[in-house]
Amino acid sequence: MQIKSIYDNTTFCKRKIFNCTVKRVKTQERQNAALYLYNKSNPMDMREIADSNLPFVFKENFLNLNSSPYSKFYVLKTEDTDEFISSAQVGRHFNLDSDKYLGSNTVIEELESNPEFVNPQLPLLSEIASDAYNDEDEYIFTSFGADEKPEMKKFSFSQTKFNNWIIPQRRYVNLIDKAEKQNQIEYLC
Repeated sequence: MQIKSIYDNTTFCKRKIFNCTVKRVKTQERQNAALYLYNKSNPMDMREIADSNLPFVFKENFLNLNSSPYSKFYVLKTEDTDEFISSAQVGRHFNLDSDKYLGSNTVIEELESNPEFVNPQLPLLSEIASDAYNDEDEYIFTSFGADEKPEMKKFSFSQTKFNNWIIPQRRYVNLIDKAEKQNQIEYLC
């Protein structure tokens, strides 16, 4: 019997979560892509983000040493050219103020996407929903306004009275299934 070390799966740099395909808007051509989770503490990840073509706000938040150490930074990019498809900064917050949203919830703090791709946020949102489901979070909120990203409605999000987006846990599975079918997601464990 061989016993694996608990450190075998530990990684201190970016981690590939899954492979998928995305379509280009103009040509409808499918391209292979991969979703990565970046580690803010790793100098190699910091250098890669600094030199990337990612949106300025995402880069600034990732490289800022004073920003939340608990945020997760996801990037979906093409496999062959490393072209940015979508990116997100995601955190978890504990809400004490509201009876309806009491407890831990996932919050999408930043979400950027490349308009050259069809539904570029969908694979990334499915991973966020999967993480929220595993963390038993009842809701996923956005910190940005509904008018900034009206396309969120396509992904089962609803507008709140505070003019941001929300999705309850009961819709997570539909979002994940939709992404797995449309983007042919292959998880890497």
